[in-house]
Amino acid sequence: MATITVLLTQAPYGQQRAADGIEFALASTNYGYECRVIFAGEGVYQLLASQAPAQQKNHLKQVNVMPFYDIDDIYVCERSMLSLGITAQELGVSDAKVIPAEVIHTLLCSSDHTVTF
Repeated sequence: MATITVLLTQAPYGQQRAADGIEFALASTNYGYECRVIFAGEGVYQLLASQAPAQQKNHLKQVNVMPFYDIDDIYVCERSMLSLGITAQELGVSDAKVIPAEVIHTLLCSSDHTVTF
């Protein structure tokens, strides 16, 4: 089974790319890919527990259903969290693993395919 890594780097709700990335990750498992998701840069904002979008899908709710789609590898860039001033307590997802940038590099290099949103 091929591994696909979806790198989510966009803040939620400002544009469609953030939502497209989550949808892509969820759909990838339907095509036989082993999928892992990495939130980096402003993409970390998608994981904040304090989200309350008025007329859009809540990104956090979609992230929390990823394990039901067999996406068990959900990672958050530690460096991005530090630069944005976000703590682990502010995240609304319990399945995400906070990892250093060096580990992210290793994951990207070991992936068969990488898609960035």
